[in-house]
Amino acid sequence: MHNYKIILEYDGTDFFGWQLQKNKRTVQGELEHALTKLENGKLIRVHGAGRTDTGVHALGQCANFKLNKPWESHGLKRAINGNAGKDIRVHHCEEVPEDFHARYSAIKRRYFYKCRLDESIMDRNYVWQIPSDISMRKLRFCANIIFGENDFTTFSKVSNTVKHTRCIIFQSKWIKRGVFVTYMIESNRFLHHMIRYLVGTMVEVAKGTLSEKEFEVLLQSKNPEAKVYKAPAHGLYLERIFYEI
Repeated sequence: MHNYKIILEYDGTDFFGWQLQKNKRTVQGELEHALTKLENGKLIRVHGAGRTDTGVHALGQCANFKLNKPWESHGLKRAINGNAGKDIRVHHCEEVPEDFHARYSAIKRRYFYKCRLDESIMDRNYVWQIPSDISMRKLRFCANIIFGENDFTTFSKVSNTVKHTRCIIFQSKWIKRGVFVTYMIESNRFLHHMIRYLVGTMVEVAKGTLSEKEFEVLLQSKNPEAKVYKAPAHGLYLERIFYEI
């Protein structure tokens, strides 16, 4: 078997997330459908590094799959793009060692969340419009608190399949450029809805709904029943997956 790694981008607007769902269009399903055509109808399973939710976008998602016959990388990339939808684009393809796995071989992941301060409908599927008088000082205070290793039970969806809820945060910062305010976060792993809960709650602090101290207490409480706020999916982007090789 030949193991291939691809790096792709997709517009999540019309997808029900990455992961396969019955009778729903997903990124994984679209890729598997395209690859199955190349293997004469044999199902090809695709493994993604990040399971993005409905409406979430990706600029640097990574995936791997195995094919029976060898392919020239550029030709395989063109074949996938020719059979997948127009809202998916593979930008890189290469054959990798058989033990490479897009999800389990990853050492860290980087996402960003994009907000807009003015009223515009032109990018309404790609940014979250927030109040123009938002406090950047408060946003940055909250971002600084979560640096390092923390338990994100409060800021994640409860799941019996997750062994633990600790994550190591390598980057956490808010950047303002003109009317755009973007949150950058990099971690060894992310929990379900974790970034959207963090962003939504940070914005409420910056609006004055919560205090900085209350945000800090929420993080420390490790309480899955605590009231937190979830940002909409369409402002979130998976930017890059990091590997040792």
